[in-house]
Amino acid sequence: MTLLVGSTVAADRSDPSLVRLVAKAWALREALVSSKAPSLTAFAAEQGVSQSYATRLVRLAWLAPDIVEAILDGRQPAGLTASGLMRDTHIPLDWQEQRKVLGFV
Repeated sequence: MTLLVGSTVAADRSDPSLVRLVAKAWALREALVSSKAPSLTAFAAEQGVSQSYATRLVRLAWLAPDIVEAILDGRQPAGLTASGLMRDTHIPLDWQEQRKVLGFV
């Protein structure tokens, strides 16, 4: 898919792995907030993933809304990948800091 941007054409850079990761993070958030999952440990067991993976995933459920939107629209920085997000254990909670750390500003 291509998008017209001004007088140039930009390729859709949507990353399916990154989109899936954000979707999984939001599903985890919903399960925890709605009490469908009594704990992160229970969620991990139910999903067949390690507690470490679930812990890394839950951090992504609180990304700034504009970061999530950019990822879903394929407008993330070129170096932002699903594996990179899962490796980074120091994503700040502050949305402005998230934008800096993840390359959105």
